[in-house]
Amino acid sequence: MNTENDISNQLSTIASISNQKERIQSYLSLLSSLLSSSDHPSTDKLITFGKHFTNSTTIPMVVGRRVLGLYVISLCSGTSMEKKGTASISLDEEGINDKSRYEDLGTQAFKGEKGEEIRRDVVEGVLSGGGLSGWCDEQTTVLRHLHSHLLQLEEDWLGAARALMQIPLEGTSRLISDEEKLAVYIKIVRLLLECGEWGQAQTYFSRASLLIHVTKDKETNLSYRLSQARLFDFSARFNEAAQRYHEVSFDSAIAEEDRLQMLKAAVTTSILAPAGPQRSRVLASLNRDDRVHTSLSPSLATMLRKMLLEYIVRAEEVKEFEAGLEEHQRAKVEGGGTVLERAVREHNVGACGKVYDNISFEALGNILNLDPDSAENTARRMIEQGRLRAWIDQPLQLLYFESRSSHDTDAEAQGTAGGLGIENKEKDVEPRLWSERWDDRIRETSIKVEALAEQIQQKGLIPAVPAA
Repeated sequence: MNTENDISNQLSTIASISNQKERIQSYLSLLSSLLSSSDHPSTDKLITFGKHFTNSTTIPMVVGRRVLGLYVISLCSGTSMEKKGTASISLDEEGINDKSRYEDLGTQAFKGEKGEEIRRDVVEGVLSGGGLSGWCDEQTTVLRHLHSHLLQLEEDWLGAARALMQIPLEGTSRLISDEEKLAVYIKIVRLLLECGEWGQAQTYFSRASLLIHVTKDKETNLSYRLSQARLFDFSARFNEAAQRYHEVSFDSAIAEEDRLQMLKAAVTTSILAPAGPQRSRVLASLNRDDRVHTSLSPSLATMLRKMLLEYIVRAEEVKEFEAGLEEHQRAKVEGGGTVLERAVREHNVGACGKVYDNISFEALGNILNLDPDSAENTARRMIEQGRLRAWIDQPLQLLYFESRSSHDTDAEAQGTAGGLGIENKEKDVEPRLWSERWDDRIRETSIKVEALAEQIQQKGLIPAVPAA
């Protein structure tokens, strides 16, 4: 049986042949014998064969490209590697005629579990150690895509991403289209997100963003949008994540099961988002989607509805929802607690405004499961950020909520009462007793009802009742 030295000697002998056609045939004959081993091909011999070309700067290009191209084709044969976004192997006419033969040889050589292990070891061996010649960038690029594919099968997402990072996309001997660069960048982003490396993923996503305009391919655009949604999710920009997930969930190019998964992610991130007008709009949009109520779990739909209608969320409901969160969505936030606990606390502060006119910090703390000082800090932060319309009476340790009639979505959308010209006017809230504020509300409501009745009568919308 030939040893590694025997292979090296044979390769040296073939390299000394002056006739290029004869040299090519000798190389291919040796490659055929290595792939046609009775059991499985020798890993070391195949690595030595590959490195003979990838590390050489003296092999004539016409010889090297034909032989190394067929060598790479044989290594890729029998795999489910996606060809899109990879460099293609350029072969001359004779090489194209030999292509199917070496595809068959490669498929047979690497059959079975042991064959896949040999394939991976060969690819890693050829690519290891550096010193790869520039003339074979095309072939080594395909090997790196194959290496990434094999690592993905083992769920080594970070290793697969790093394999793609080694592909030279700038300053290389081959001409690389923007489409190919974009495909590589997006694939790296998706792999990095699979292993939670969202910081690195953001770098490659930024590069992809500069090239996304060059493609009209639906699959590439879909991958880009999905990657953007997941990056928003990982970076705790939950409002933007929910919007992107919801948009993607309508794409018919995605399987129904995956679309529902995107919808579930949209609901989850909308609930985790900070309380405020932006989240309210996202929640309203999701609540109008019938799929939320028919295809997702009832507990998720209930949680969404409670958030939308600003009902107080109980601890047991939070615990049930938390069980379905991903690891990064359980991250601790400044001020203590998780992202979910902060979102629910802020939501419950706003929900109290629909139940109470004012509330003590102690009572608010009981609802939020916080001490009075922490409850006050939560409310103060929301007021400062414009996400809660209220004011604080520090001496009395009370939180006063402003009138909510001017915040209603329908009232804001219409601007007037019934479209009859009765404007909603906001008044500055001054610290007053609860009874005084209540009397004012009754008085203002009565005035509006009288004005509305007068407008209706003037427009003749209701016929006059004849006298008895």
